[in-house]
Amino acid sequence: MSYQIACKCDVMSSESMPRRSHFSSQSGFTLVEIAIVLVIIGLILGGVFKGQALVDSARVRSMSTEISGIQTALLSFQERYRSIPGDFPKAALQIDSAAAGGDGNGRIDDSSERAGVWQQLSLAGFISGSYDGSQSSVGSATDVICGPQTCPQNPFSGFYKISYSAQAADAESSVNEIFTGSQVPVNILSQLDARLDDGRADKGRFRVHKAFISSCTRNGEWDVSSDNANCAGVLRN
Repeated sequence: MSYQIACKCDVMSSESMPRRSHFSSQSGFTLVEIAIVLVIIGLILGGVFKGQALVDSARVRSMSTEISGIQTALLSFQERYRSIPGDFPKAALQIDSAAAGGDGNGRIDDSSERAGVWQQLSLAGFISGSYDGSQSSVGSATDVICGPQTCPQNPFSGFYKISYSAQAADAESSVNEIFTGSQVPVNILSQLDARLDDGRADKGRFRVHKAFISSCTRNGEWDVSSDNANCAGVLRN
């Protein structure tokens, strides 16, 4: 009898104990923990954006340096030979027998001269690299097409080109223009414009190329919000 009582007591004791919920061991994040996680995510994102900004800034400096170098080379060539590179008619005699000569009219206005610009500058020692002067690779006076052996490349694999034209936005008269080449992100051109000129895509010496107005600008401004990675600018001399 005593055995039965003890057994009953044990059972009752077991049943009377409060049962733990299986959820009690699974605690959620506290507000402090969530705040810490958010701070860490913010720091990571901030580092990523800061790093991208530094990369963009370096690319802008690179293009600015290259364009300034091209301008310096053009002026130095003119000072030495009293002629525009590409247009210089005595290039084969005074520079190198491989150099194609121009017609001496002060304009880079045909395919031979557009290709000859870089060949003459290179053979005369004003720019680095070797260029073949190929007319078939240089495209037209209005486009941004050129071959890697004929024109120097910008940092985005487009090609610098010089042409007697009016391809800058809102340009009415033709001058010898320097094309940045395509494949340049719109935010890079916006920063480059601010560095070289007035920051406006439709005014000043540096503007958007006419073929890229609709895709890279809005109301005369560089459309940075579009994140377009294929734009081109024009520097008018």
